[in-house]
Amino acid sequence: MIALVASLAACSSGPKGIVVNLYGGASGTGFDKIIADCNQAAAGRYTIVGNLLPSDADGQRDQFVRRLAAHDSGLDLLGMDVTWTAEFAEAGWIRELTGDQKTQATKDTLQPPIDTATWKDKLYGIPRTTNVQLLWYRKSLVPTPPKTFDEMLRMAQQLKAQGKPYEIGLTAAQYEGYVVNINNLVTGYGGTLVNADSTAPTIDDKTVQALAMMRRLASSGVTSDSLSNAQEPEVFADLQAERSAFSLNWPYVLSAMREANPKLVDDLGFAPYPSINGGEPKVTLGGMNYAISTYSKHPAESFEAGMCLRNEKNALSAAIDAGDVPALATVFNEPEFIKAYPMKDVMLAELKNAVPRPVSPVYQNISTIVSTTLSPPGKINPQASADKLRKSIQAAIEGKGIMP
Repeated sequence: MIALVASLAACSSGPKGIVVNLYGGASGTGFDKIIADCNQAAAGRYTIVGNLLPSDADGQRDQFVRRLAAHDSGLDLLGMDVTWTAEFAEAGWIRELTGDQKTQATKDTLQPPIDTATWKDKLYGIPRTTNVQLLWYRKSLVPTPPKTFDEMLRMAQQLKAQGKPYEIGLTAAQYEGYVVNINNLVTGYGGTLVNADSTAPTIDDKTVQALAMMRRLASSGVTSDSLSNAQEPEVFADLQAERSAFSLNWPYVLSAMREANPKLVDDLGFAPYPSINGGEPKVTLGGMNYAISTYSKHPAESFEAGMCLRNEKNALSAAIDAGDVPALATVFNEPEFIKAYPMKDVMLAELKNAVPRPVSPVYQNISTIVSTTLSPPGKINPQASADKLRKSIQAAIEGKGIMP
């Protein structure tokens, strides 16, 4: 309702003619400047209007699903989480990009983001941002960052014994961010949640080991007391307030900390996400793509708008102002980007090995099953929880059981 009111207010007070209604990402820091730039470039042919959505991915998806299922033509350009492509494409809610549009949307773009916008070998989105989590740490407390979870736990316990800031920050609330961390651990042990084509669960002893590690983290005494309610803002706040010595979070942390606690920036280190055995980590891929609603009355203008909103100039602006990691490979070579992202090479190395969450039209069901079955993390029973996951994910794939 808030988004709809915002849209109507915006339309009645300003734009005339063709309006491209953008949903998703419009409230990002500095994004009004990007919209203004693209509206100027459109030279009156259309006007992009940014609309409000809930701040969390689950809430955003709920609004999209309700309105797209009702064939709402008021949605044009959709800023979509990378996990929604299969579901929305299979439902017929978003348009396939073909021919010259496909060429434009993939030119100079990193391959992992392209993969997230693809379903059954067809492209359904313009990759805008990509993302991988890093290990953030306090250099004054941790001269050499840990390479493994075991090392990180041991260092945190030593810091606690010395009366110093010691917490390990990570997201473990019952939502999508928790699923990311579960997926990170499962892949860290060499496992997966579902098979390659998402037709069957692959819960095995590797999953059991991953769940045991999550329970160990939760019961270690070196995570936040509010771990089971922690989302990204809470994890960042613990680092900002200097309670955390380690923080598992996305690249936006550095740009956000420059605003939130500038004196901490020089003490803020970064390193690859911890692995299980000291090898290269395989972290979960995040990000956002622009898709065009099947019910949009202005698909051509919506495509042009999406391409402008993520062009090199505006991708660089979003990276610096909002911490949004660009999907365009060319932006990584810009001097301004390199200065703002000293962790660029770590990010690119992780992107090469990044893994998606299950690519499935019923992903939201799978995600809900994972986050509910394993919450709170301190009460995980590794074997029993794995067995329950296997049965529930199988039921979701077969179209039975939980429906969000």
